Amino acid sequence: MILFFCSLSAAQNKSRLPAIEVFGGYSHLSLSSSELGFENWTQLNGGEVAVTLPHVYRGLGITADASANYSTALDQYNYFIGPQYTWEFSWFRVIAHGLYGRAQTRLRQPGSSFIEPSDRQRSVALGGEVDLPLGDRILIRAVQADYIAASAFGSNRNEFRLSTGIVVRFGRH
Repeated sequence: MILFFCSLSAAQNKSRLPAIEVFGGYSHLSLSSSELGFENWTQLNGGEVAVTLPHVYRGLGITADASANYSTALDQYNYFIGPQYTWEFSWFRVIAHGLYGRAQTRLRQPGSSFIEPSDRQRSVALGGEVDLPLGDRILIRAVQADYIAASAFGSNRNEFRLSTGIVVRFGRH
């Protein structure tokens, strides 16, 4: 009995969590907003978080990404999910992704306290990132650049998002 249970406990020690990465950081969004009645480009600041299963199959992974960016005139919320591919080198890694999701744009009107016009539409984000390792579990996301194609209030918009922050790894890698 003791030998039987020892082999079971050893097998339990070898099982590990799958690889999971969590990113959090600063995000800057340049939004083409002339169709919405603003100047050509509105600059929005905010944050971004992402949860990734990086190694589903030989460098191919899946990521879920959310960001919120704000200015005095409008807000933009993005929610994405999609595939990514990772190339790992000795002192950095490069990741490319194509994400699909929703973009919600909310206009802020001075003097209105109850109603702020909002529109949620489909959106696509194409981009990538460069990560620099600080150790086995912590990485610095030096830059993440995304081109976002979205629409709001019946007009198509081009957006560019730059992000930077920290990536924390959990599980086996």
